[in-house]
Amino acid sequence: MSHRAVAAAADVSVASITYHFPTLDDLLVAALRSAAEDLAVELHGRGSELGARPADELARLIEHSVVRRRGRTLALYELYLYAARRPELRETAGAWLEPLTEIARAFTADPQKARLLVAALDGLLMQALIGAREIDQQDVAALVQVLR
Repeated sequence: MSHRAVAAAADVSVASITYHFPTLDDLLVAALRSAAEDLAVELHGRGSELGARPADELARLIEHSVVRRRGRTLALYELYLYAARRPELRETAGAWLEPLTEIARAFTADPQKARLLVAALDGLLMQALIGAREIDQQDVAALVQVLR
């Protein structure tokens, strides 16, 4: 990644990019924060909209994150890893966990189980992103059943 490549993709001058983002690090942090905020907005309120077959809806949400929103999902995992090295990003990286936890609360009233469900979904997402597994609605349903 370079300022020049970003400027070309955005169809703006390199000077414009470097004015707003003096370093590549600044540019990367801004992009990752934007991806996290975008996901939080998209997921807000989804826990109450899961319908009659919530495990199926949850599996579709995971598939959507891996297929249609793959770039954003990859950026969020980049933010996770970047936050491991940069403490000032930890709050931003953790911000997308709240809407996911809200969705998990649709399956269990137990706060610990809701957090565990989010952690397990994180693992499923990561495995799907690297191609280690397909999204399987039956796996999601079994996971939800175990953590209810």
